Amino acid sequence: MLNSRRLFLILMLLSWSALLFGAGWIARGQLAPRVVPQVMTLPTDYRLLDEVWSRVQESFIGQVPSDTVRNYGAIRGMLATLNDRWTIFVEPQPRAIQRDHLRGQFGGIGVDIRIDEAGRILLTPRRNSPAERAGIQAGDILIGVDGTAITEGMSFEDVAARVRGEVGTLVRITVRRGEQTLEFSITRALIEIPSVEWRVIEGNQAGEATLGYISIRQFTERTGAEARQAIAELREAGSQGYLIDLRDNSGGLLNAAVETASQFLSGGNVLIERKRSPSGEITVTHAVISGGLAQLQPLVVLVNANTASAAEIVAGALQDYNRAPLIGEKTFGKGSVQLVFDFSDGSSAHITAAKWLTPKGRAIDGVGLTPDIEAPRLPHEAQPSVDSQLERAVKALRARLHTNLAP
Repeated sequence: MLNSRRLFLILMLLSWSALLFGAGWIARGQLAPRVVPQVMTLPTDYRLLDEVWSRVQESFIGQVPSDTVRNYGAIRGMLATLNDRWTIFVEPQPRAIQRDHLRGQFGGIGVDIRIDEAGRILLTPRRNSPAERAGIQAGDILIGVDGTAITEGMSFEDVAARVRGEVGTLVRITVRRGEQTLEFSITRALIEIPSVEWRVIEGNQAGEATLGYISIRQFTERTGAEARQAIAELREAGSQGYLIDLRDNSGGLLNAAVETASQFLSGGNVLIERKRSPSGEITVTHAVISGGLAQLQPLVVLVNANTASAAEIVAGALQDYNRAPLIGEKTFGKGSVQLVFDFSDGSSAHITAAKWLTPKGRAIDGVGLTPDIEAPRLPHEAQPSVDSQLERAVKALRARLHTNLAP
């Protein structure tokens, strides 16, 4: 009991300390010197907690959870008292997966995992991945990893954590394919997760300009470099304007958003940030990084209701400077900063420490961005080949190109 109380106290101290001094972290290197406030002193009397838990241990008819599970629950309850939906506690397993995605790479076998309506775990190997080379096929049903059965109740995080691992290690994958049960021994490799995809959109008629299409799925550590590569290759292919697709982009890293927006802006700020400091609320601006590769070319941006957070930063900056019209649907409206504090057991606390505004001071949080050209996705567009929003964006970009080229 004493050890669990001590662990609980330590985790509470870490979390509350993060609330007090974490606001300076997001802009580290831009604020000097940084003043760290004193850590508040927490009460040491947890008699009530022990009283309640002892009654649970004496009387509860079901299985009593471990001290770790109890402490995780207590931390969630503590953070819930802040009444902020974005301040959360994340357990080690999902945190590890989240960290991998933000890094843009992980040790694994290169399969996409999907849970179907029946709760089955379906695999799709990526091209030239260890899984594909070993013989895994799209639609294979995962039923075991290293001799441990995969049950229908397992979450995506549970399954992914078992499949992933250190590069160079061996994992045994058991799948069901039709009536067959097959087992594969696969050596894990470094799997990279591209955050940007790009391609050329050719003109359908004689004389129509070539366009560059850039889809950004999430803002990770790789995104800035990938965006520059995309622009460079599309420019080499003759693209005269760019279509940035931020639909279903839930956000990611602030630095990556600033780097990406800076490719299309010649100056000014990408965003304004309001945060706490020892002396009260302060305002910090995040300036455009010089050297953007597409500062003048015509541009449009596709957004929808799932465009959020860092993606809204990029869209809002381009809209504020009249660099690009937003086309599609009103965005999600998440304009807050969560500082992520990783703890010794691999868990983390994500604590809201600041609010984001567009360069002109428009609020994003709870409001979202209104598109300049509304283009809702139509109900009949269930097939991937039908994309009226993309067609509308291409039309708008060609119109902007025509205006720029007109004498």
